[in-house]
Amino acid sequence: MTTLRKLALAMLAGLAIGCRGEPTSDPPSGVAVRDSAGVRIVENDAVQATAWQVDAAAVFAVGWDAEGPMFTWPQSGRILPDGGALIGEFSEGTIYRIAPDGSVAATWGRKGEGPGEYQAFDAILLHGDSILVSDGRLRRITWLSSEGELLSTRSKAGGFLHRVSAITDDGRLLLVPGGGYSAVDEIRQEWVFETQPILSSYPEGSRVDTLAVLPYLRRWYGSRAAPPGAIRVAGAAGGYPGGFAWARADRPEVRWFDASGELTQIARWNEEAEPFTAEFRSRFLDFFAESAESAGRDEASVAAQRMELEENLDRHDGPLPYWDSFFVDRAGNTWTRRYGLPLNPAGEWRIVTRDGELLGWIDLPGVVAILDASDDHVLVALLGELDVSAVALFPIDKGG
Repeated sequence: MTTLRKLALAMLAGLAIGCRGEPTSDPPSGVAVRDSAGVRIVENDAVQATAWQVDAAAVFAVGWDAEGPMFTWPQSGRILPDGGALIGEFSEGTIYRIAPDGSVAATWGRKGEGPGEYQAFDAILLHGDSILVSDGRLRRITWLSSEGELLSTRSKAGGFLHRVSAITDDGRLLLVPGGGYSAVDEIRQEWVFETQPILSSYPEGSRVDTLAVLPYLRRWYGSRAAPPGAIRVAGAAGGYPGGFAWARADRPEVRWFDASGELTQIARWNEEAEPFTAEFRSRFLDFFAESAESAGRDEASVAAQRMELEENLDRHDGPLPYWDSFFVDRAGNTWTRRYGLPLNPAGEWRIVTRDGELLGWIDLPGVVAILDASDDHVLVALLGELDVSAVALFPIDKGG
């Protein structure tokens, strides 16, 4: 598998597909809740004992069977009410409808620019009896019937740097900045900053409303001519029907906003960030060299790029980020993956519930992206032996 493909798969985990969910339960022990000017503040003293578990036995896994589809880049997905799923495969421009038993029930579309053709899938969402397919490259929204019949095609609001993340309860599309940007709160002199808004629009119209404007940064140090930061102090936003959640990787905190862009809740917890050590730096460099050599690069090229990477890592000031991928599920719960080596992600994900409670780590080994999560299942993209891609559906046990 090429380094570019691995990076593309790793970026999938930044997708945030969202359902409604408002805080309803009383906080457990170790969780303090207070109100500050209409904003609910949740302080977690410790991880809650009732951590969710993902069943190790998948309901289905598609992509590793020689008789089924061969996925290259399963870019987007959605769990269906019947227990099946929709998968958008980037390389083919095709949507696969997977039956509850894991068989391919239907395929829709192909690579192209005409009606019913796709170049990319930044979202596949359900709305009533219809299916929304957002194509970020063509900047186009396609509506399909539940059986895959083409209903309509419209231009997508927002720019190339925004992706559709959710459909709000009142039918608006919620758009968040894509992987090219990451959010922070204050300006650091070593970074080059820009701003990008969180947007909403009605599918049938061209009007775009700005819900919130958060400071966003490009990944360069010093100037755009400098090399990109190898360790990104990033942030992300993801939508769900009730609004959107946002977090930054250098703080143990998540913020929730309603569908009008008003801040409604902040959840915090006590956790020390992992230090950026000489041992981590060495592992980073070794992993880069191994990946470059396995991709067939010549020795001189690998040595030059390693030297450039060493200089880049020397610029990093501070600890490691808390996470490298951020996902918002249908209920507004956030999932963050423990920070790991690029192209070799950690297999542990942490959940902060919509109530603001911090849960323990969930093991998802081999998972490079969460595509969707319903109340009782999670749809993921996996890498297996020889870097073969697959999509799997796992049950979630919430402990009662």
